[in-house]
Amino acid sequence: MSGIDKDKEFEFIKEQVIPKKRKKFRKWLIPFFMTFFMAIMFGIVAALTFCLAEPRLYELLHKDDQNPFVIPTPTPLGRGDEDDRKEGEDLVDDSEDPNTGNLPTTVPNNEQPNGQEGKDLNGHSSDSVEPGPVIIEAIDADIDDYLTMFSDIRRLTDEVGKSILTVSSIIDGKDWFGNPIEKRIYTTGLVVENSGTNIMLLVSLDRIKDASSIKIEINDTTVIDAMLHDYESELNLAVISVNIADIPKRVLSNIAVARIGESYTLAVGDPIMAMGSPNGYPQSVDMGIVSSKGSLLSITDYEIDFYNTNIITNNESDGVIVNFKGEVVGLLTRTLKEGLNEELSTVVGISKVKSYIDRMVSQTPRIYCGVIAENLPQVAMANYNVTRGVYVYEVQKDSPAFKAGIMSGDIILNVGDRLISNMNNFYNAISDHEHGAQVAFKIRRTSSGKELELNVVLEEKKQ
Repeated sequence: MSGIDKDKEFEFIKEQVIPKKRKKFRKWLIPFFMTFFMAIMFGIVAALTFCLAEPRLYELLHKDDQNPFVIPTPTPLGRGDEDDRKEGEDLVDDSEDPNTGNLPTTVPNNEQPNGQEGKDLNGHSSDSVEPGPVIIEAIDADIDDYLTMFSDIRRLTDEVGKSILTVSSIIDGKDWFGNPIEKRIYTTGLVVENSGTNIMLLVSLDRIKDASSIKIEINDTTVIDAMLHDYESELNLAVISVNIADIPKRVLSNIAVARIGESYTLAVGDPIMAMGSPNGYPQSVDMGIVSSKGSLLSITDYEIDFYNTNIITNNESDGVIVNFKGEVVGLLTRTLKEGLNEELSTVVGISKVKSYIDRMVSQTPRIYCGVIAENLPQVAMANYNVTRGVYVYEVQKDSPAFKAGIMSGDIILNVGDRLISNMNNFYNAISDHEHGAQVAFKIRRTSSGKELELNVVLEEKKQ
């Protein structure tokens, strides 16, 4: 028999035995159900063990702890409760009405009205009992109280509104076809001075600088001409003046000089009001809070501070920020924004611009040195081996500082006889001199570590 025939004869050996699918399915299904069942049983046993053991374990671990919160439970007094009343009269105010449901106010420091030693609810002496929390009596308020609160705010805005006037300016321009047109722009005017002959108003410079005419719109029938008095371009602020003789007496009696507050003590969360045109519309009002503080902007020889509010603003926003005492504590700005402030409601703190406002009102020349500097942090002082001074990081071209040889990286230590520790007293030291005054500056040159004395001839700042 040939090999081929042998292979055909035993060809059945190549066949494979395939197990039945049912047996394969049962092989993994039974362990799965057993595992699932055991997991459920384990969870039930663990839960029961925790519920039974937890109270006893807590009591065992905290058996020495005392409950710091002792809340007295007032009991209605009847005729038979005379003794209980005498024992507990030190804890419950006699004037408390049990029907109001208000909690009584405890007497602080266990001082009793009859001079006796105080006891707690368990009869222990007050010497061994720590003072508990003060329970403040609840105050019932309804919608009438809510409306009264807003009525008070409205009266406050009406009072402050006497110092905030609408200023309009006419700016000449041309349309797309080259035809001459007049564009009217509105801004907020804050009354900052009444000299007896003129009223001075603080406005945004960019709103009136290129205007062919400036007017004060007191009401629909009273429009008065105004003129540019002085301005500060770096701060985008200007002062305009109005002749009092042009204002009707009945209108003049409703105009008051603004009360200028201070912004140093403002804290995050303090409530404030925005008045003027915070949403772009003249004579609009909004309320909010101070949402952040701490931003600084260096300008020539000085720095100003900012804070932010949660008030919604836009590209046409203008006006002032007022606290709930009726004092102006900030100026809304559209132009002095950098970084994160570009997208936020940004306010210039009033405290650091008061001196600029006063100088604009009096038309006092602004004397300048021409440096952009900042306060030195403690780390920098240690690195440069100084205990005070301001760090110069930019010198303006053709300024007095530039001509005297002050360079970027210098630390200004003295201006004349005055020690310099921050930008505030540096600005004051510069402003105390007159145009043309030669002042000795003591500096530390960080590139070489040497101290130098340079003579700076101060000049009047050109706007």
